[in-house]
Amino acid sequence: MREQKEAIFNNLSTQFNLPVFEDDIAEDEEKDLDKNGYNCFIFETGNFQPTQDFKKLSQDINVYYHSENKDDVDEMTIDIISSLITVKGVYFTDSTKERMQMKDTDRFMDRVTITFTRKIPIEYQV
Repeated sequence: MREQKEAIFNNLSTQFNLPVFEDDIAEDEEKDLDKNGYNCFIFETGNFQPTQDFKKLSQDINVYYHSENKDDVDEMTIDIISSLITVKGVYFTDSTKERMQMKDTDRFMDRVTITFTRKIPIEYQV
């Protein structure tokens, strides 16, 4: 599990040269993003679910791509998907793109939510 998370983090940070945050962005880190343009990744893991194979669990991973003043959001989304499906046990399931107004400003950004599922082997004891 740790290897998958590290691979996701490393793929995002090295291939796209953008900040990557797990779960949320701290207030001081958000101020830096505000100065330099709000372009970053946030990833979070969801709940565990059973699978057809009782020796494996599945878990959703959401990668949020925040993009301000970029016109290549669709291309970037394809590149993100292509990068993360190379991580062993990680599979693409869905994406959603939305345009959002930034709080208390007249600025807008795109937020793409890309959902992956990962399979996690477990030890089954009788």
